[in-house]
Amino acid sequence: MRHTFTIYKWEMRKIIGNWRKTLAVFLLPAILLLAAINVFPLLMNYLSTGHLQSRPVTVIDAPDSFREYIDSNDKSSMYTITWMTKEEAEALADDEEETVRQMKKGRVFILFEALGQTGRISKDAVAEYSRNRDDGHTVSMEEQMLWEADSTWEEDGYILTYEDMDFDTCVESAYEELAEGKNNHKYRTGMLVFYDDGSFTSYMLAEQFRADLGDGYSSYLLNELGSSYIESGGGPRWEQDAFNPFNFVLMNRANANAGAARSIPSMLILLMYYCIYSLSAETIASSRSSGFLTKVYLTPISKQALLTGKALMVVTVGVVSAVVTYFLMFFSSWLNRSNSAYSMLPFGLFLTGSQLLLLLITLLISACLMGMVCFAIIFRLRRMEDVIMNLQVPLVLIIFEFFGNIFRPSAAMSSEYFLPVHNSIMLIRDIFLGTYTWQRVFLVNILNIVLAFLLLLLCMSSKDGMTHISQGGTYDLGKSRK
Repeated sequence: MRHTFTIYKWEMRKIIGNWRKTLAVFLLPAILLLAAINVFPLLMNYLSTGHLQSRPVTVIDAPDSFREYIDSNDKSSMYTITWMTKEEAEALADDEEETVRQMKKGRVFILFEALGQTGRISKDAVAEYSRNRDDGHTVSMEEQMLWEADSTWEEDGYILTYEDMDFDTCVESAYEELAEGKNNHKYRTGMLVFYDDGSFTSYMLAEQFRADLGDGYSSYLLNELGSSYIESGGGPRWEQDAFNPFNFVLMNRANANAGAARSIPSMLILLMYYCIYSLSAETIASSRSSGFLTKVYLTPISKQALLTGKALMVVTVGVVSAVVTYFLMFFSSWLNRSNSAYSMLPFGLFLTGSQLLLLLITLLISACLMGMVCFAIIFRLRRMEDVIMNLQVPLVLIIFEFFGNIFRPSAAMSSEYFLPVHNSIMLIRDIFLGTYTWQRVFLVNILNIVLAFLLLLLCMSSKDGMTHISQGGTYDLGKSRK
């Protein structure tokens, strides 16, 4: 045990004793990844719209209140809004190919609906009308209302008929009725957002527009058009918990954690493996190839102590680099006040204490497994070229996993939690989403730690792992000590 910690301290001193190497190992990869995921949204936006910052939104038949709301909202500057009349929208709808093309490129369409109730008709009367409409009988008032209605709504055995209204007039009339204590659904309003549900770009833009501008429009309408309702005692008297930081975090973390779950889990595993495979190749393969490992092994230090000490160093550096990366992502999220529609780090990322603890435990066990995978590859192969080539194979697979998870909409299947390393990514993803279960936590971590221990035993029992290859043949360190 004493020799193990001696090797561990010696290897760690080589890294933290040189500030340039410390920066290269702990900070530089994290900074490069942070830069990459902040440039990625701009690239996606450029590929889909042809512009770096604009977010194309078409607003159809916008009421005056919405135009004024857009002019007064700072976040509207992040969008390129095309104002379109209802006639222009109908002409565009007739050109189905052009409509599909624009939505495929990520464009979102906003349409306003305002309806005023004109009457209510019993469903029995409608059924009777349907049976007799060809018999030449006299048209009733109810039948005439049904013919002239712009839209209908079913409610409690009746069909409510509505006519189109001016949006602002409809909203103001609805608040006046509420001020008088009436709430009979005489007026219906809505802001409809149309997007291509098969396009990730279009979906994300629609969600971002809702978060940036859509949700705040209701409060604006209340303040501007609902004065009668507010004066009668309705509406919010004050903003509850307006200065409560806990509520502020909760309002933002759901969307932020869901966005971060697409990128951060595979990013942490990717960075950890990169550090572990680089250090493993340097501390074992390179030292063995240069003959330096031979000199160390000829000392009274045992093979078990040598490997365990080096493995502890590799795991420590891998975990610390991942933790540093997570906190860089955390601070980057909270500085991202102007969210991009494609942002992988939305504003408000936050893990609770239990989530953060589970994340650290999963990272530690994953680092142990990946370290033992690298050691097993190195012990299996002797030529340095073969070692590097085989160590890079898992790195390439994790890179593919990273891009796959960015666009993955579904949850992991049960079988995925049995795949080493991949199961850690899925578990960390569940932790960010808050959908993890304790059964999955124990299953993934116990499976990975058992595999890491078996690989460690395999390395310990290897007869060729410590063999030095020279021009004249091989020099078996194990035999030289007998």
